[in-house]
Parts: sequence; C-alpha cells; structure tokens
Amino acid sequence: MIWLLFALLTGVAVMAVLAPLARRGEAKDARAADVAFFTEQMAEIARERAEGLLDGAEAEAAKTEAARRLLRAQAAPGAAASRSRKAALIAALVAILAIPAISVPLYLRLGHSELPDMPLTARLDSAPARNDLAGAVARIEQHLREHPEDGRGYEVIAPYLLRTGRGEDAIRAYGEALRLLGATAQRHAALGEARVVIARGAVTAEAKKDFEAAQALDPTLPIALYYLGLAAAQAGEKDKAIEIFTKLEAEAPPDAAYLKIVKARLAELRGEAEAQPIARAPSSDQGKAIAALPAQERETAIRGMVERLASKLEANGDDVEGWLRLIRAYAVLAESEKAKKAVSDAKAALADRPAEVARVEALAKQVGIIY
Repeated sequence: MIWLLFALLTGVAVMAVLAPLARRGEAKDARAADVAFFTEQMAEIARERAEGLLDGAEAEAAKTEAARRLLRAQAAPGAAASRSRKAALIAALVAILAIPAISVPLYLRLGHSELPDMPLTARLDSAPARNDLAGAVARIEQHLREHPEDGRGYEVIAPYLLRTGRGEDAIRAYGEALRLLGATAQRHAALGEARVVIARGAVTAEAKKDFEAAQALDPTLPIALYYLGLAAAQAGEKDKAIEIFTKLEAEAPPDAAYLKIVKARLAELRGEAEAQPIARAPSSDQGKAIAALPAQERETAIRGMVERLASKLEANGDDVEGWLRLIRAYAVLAESEKAKKAVSDAKAALADRPAEVARVEALAKQVGIIY
C-alpha cells in the first residue's frame, strides 16, 4: 500500500513539472503575436489614408515598412516551432526519468517504510510535560559532578535545593557559585539567607558575615540591610536595629514589597505596636547547644526535634500551639508537603474549636501554604 502511495506522489510531481510544457495554447508563439500586430497596423494605415490623415506617399511608406516586418515575422515558422516542440519533449523525458531515478534510491537509502509507530505510552513518557523539575535538577547535579567548574550550574540549582529542604547542599551550591563566578552583593546575600533558613530564622555569625560582605559591595541592597537589622534585633542591639530599619525604610521605593514588614519591625522596636513574631537567637541551653553545632549536625538536630513534635501531636492533637509550631517549622524547612499535611491534620484534630482552626488557617496563609 505504501509503495502505491509513493508511485502516486511521484506521478503528481512529474505532472507538476510537465504541466507548463503542455500549455501550448496558453503560451502562444511570439511570432503569432507579431503577425497579428502588423496585420492590424496595415489595416490602421488604410483607414487613416481613407480619412485623409495620411497622404499617398506617407501611406505607401508606412504600408511598405509594415509589410516588411510582417513578412519577417512570418518567415520560417516550421523551424522555430520544431525547435520549441523538441525542447519540450527533451524536458518532459528528463523529468519523467530523473524524478523517479533520484527520489526512489534516496528514499531506499534514508527512509524506513516498515518502521512501526512509537507506542502511545512511549510518546507520552517523552512529552515535555513529563520532564519534571526534579528530573531536570538531577540532570544538573550529574552535570556538575562531571563539570564541577560550572559556577552557573551551581547558581541555578541552589534555590531549588533550599526550597526542597536540602539546606547543606544549597549552602554548598551558593558557596561554589560565589567562588567560581566571583563575589557580588547578590551572591553573598543569597548565601547568607540560606544560612538563616537552615537556622530557622536566626541570623548566625556566618550569615551575618555574608550580609556584611554584601553590604560592602552594595550599601543599599535591601536584603542585606534587612537581615543585618534583624541580626541586631536578635542580639538585643535595639538602637542599631532601629537605625538600620529606618535607613531601609527611607531608601525603599513607595511600592516596595518589603516596606510593610520593615515598618512593622520598626513599630515593634519602638514599642508602637504589638510585637510581631520574630526569630530570635536561642536563649535556652538546648537552643544554644544546637546553634553551636556544625551546620549539618544542627540541621539534623532541628529535624529530629520537629519529628518528635509531629509524633507528639499525632498522639494528642489538642495542642494548638504545638500545631502552630509544627506548621511554622515545616515552612521554614521548606517541607511544603509535610506542612500541608500538618495543616489538614490540625484542622481535623481541632474541628470542634473554630477559633483555633482559624488560627491554623491564618498561619497557613501567612507562611504561604496552599492546601
């Protein structure tokens, strides 16, 4: 069946080439046009002579010149027509022979008429929609293992690692990007922010150094100023924190997204508003001990505490404060799926207490959990 289709297509291609050559009626010989023109010219001369527009001598001269041209146009018609038909025949033969002679061997060499269709499942699996972000990240990580000098790759993958709870890997990626691509205020600030996320909102000494380096490169960088102000507030340096946040507020564009939270921090520090939840340096002995651990061990300890809280709430879900701490912890650790589950479980456990359910929903909205 496929070969019949190919034969038909070849025939169509040949006819497309031969059709213009077969249109003799449409492409009249140029001699015929000349004959008609000069014949009409001689008739026009006769009319002008009869109307007195030309005298006898002028009319005779015009007729003579027209007749001469007419005779030249009519001379040897058979030879020109023969050459035209011969050329058309040669072109037709070349088309009939050349098109199949070239196309058939070319297809036999390159084509695959018996190749089966790709199965539907395979086509679906290869669709771009199935190539999810996790797969792309895995490929980037493999690329970085093979090409550890690719600073841009580290910079691309770092935010994803941070959002998916791989804090230490994110810090390493940000650090490599900084080392390989060069120091910029944004890169120092991104590394510092990753350290703050792992420390559950506490601006550690290492993070503070990153923000100070960012500020040295760009004294007006909002993210560096904000975290330096937060570090001062957490360390109890109230006046310094007010100074930093005041500077940040003064330099912020009127429509800056961060302006509202800066004003809230200032109001809290000045005692003009009810204190907002703010991450502070750990005050308990256990908190100080955890903060002093190396980053990897600190993250492991924090995750262990969070899991113990989750187990406690699973056994007894009446503690709304516990649910709020758990939801906030999962949000800080970028464990979005666990955070969603914690919100659902909390609402189920507190279903008979609408006011407390409302607090859970408000926190979920505040930390950006969509459930």
